[in-house]
Amino acid sequence: MKRFKTAILLGAATATIFFGSTAKQAARAETLNLGWDYAIDPSYDSLDSNGMGGITAGGTIYEIYGMAIKDDVSTNTIWIAINANLPLTGNPTEDTVNGYPVSNRNIGFGDLFFDFSDRNNFKAASDSNSLFGIRFAPNNDSNAPSTGVYSGVKAKSVVAQNAGWSNFYNHSVNGVLPLTGLEARTGDLGWNDSYYNPYTSEGSHSRPESLIPNVIESGNKVGDITMVGDAELVAAGFALNVIPAPSTSRNIGFKFDKSLLSIGSYVATLIQECNNDAIALKGETQPLSPPEAVPEPSSILATLLGFGAIAARRKRKQKLAV
Repeated sequence: MKRFKTAILLGAATATIFFGSTAKQAARAETLNLGWDYAIDPSYDSLDSNGMGGITAGGTIYEIYGMAIKDDVSTNTIWIAINANLPLTGNPTEDTVNGYPVSNRNIGFGDLFFDFSDRNNFKAASDSNSLFGIRFAPNNDSNAPSTGVYSGVKAKSVVAQNAGWSNFYNHSVNGVLPLTGLEARTGDLGWNDSYYNPYTSEGSHSRPESLIPNVIESGNKVGDITMVGDAELVAAGFALNVIPAPSTSRNIGFKFDKSLLSIGSYVATLIQECNNDAIALKGETQPLSPPEAVPEPSSILATLLGFGAIAARRKRKQKLAV
């Protein structure tokens, strides 16, 4: 499946869609000039109960329309914007949905994972505790004790506790395709991309090994995140009109210090607790910008003493001239 990126050209408000891997590389060179990288997700591939034991597809409460990540090289800050219908605090439900239990009567966002490893596989990176994880939803089912950035992360699945689709195969082949005639897509990656093996093969709640991981199971907290609103995102260069979404959708934004992540190419993955929708973004972080040179206290003292000596000499010369 072809991937596409949106690049915002410097000095222009026009968004251009680049198709294919070669165009994607060109797009990346231009998006990095602004620092923002966008992944667009289809508006037809979210699933939800219709309240009568059936399922509806497209534009549901669980629809994710896109995600954008900015590597702010001037301030060494990572900015995240997620455009979706789902509120930050999730969707309140009954104890069961379509006969499946919901552990806390709420279905929300999973955690956001960054994979900088060279394993080229989500499961392999998770099994080797090689992921970075960000818990941004304060009341989801994550094992992370609080919101923030975590390193050395292993992920786990909570789809069975959230009346969810077991993995990408079941979500697309058994859910989206029969209802829409179209296959689901996960932002920059297809649902069946090898990066997500073995979660691209049929699974079930009775086979825990087939359930796709979507929250932090374990890891070490390395820092906090700061939630931001639309005004702050726009001030940071985020373009509100790049992600095609209805006016009723919302942006969930946050930022954190770039030193909390690795440097290099990554795959970022966000899967809702129910796996009713998901998105991935392929990006790259640049080396940390060196801090501005700050004079040592001894240098400052020497400079002040030098100025003092010059002033004293000038004063003596003025006295001699009188």
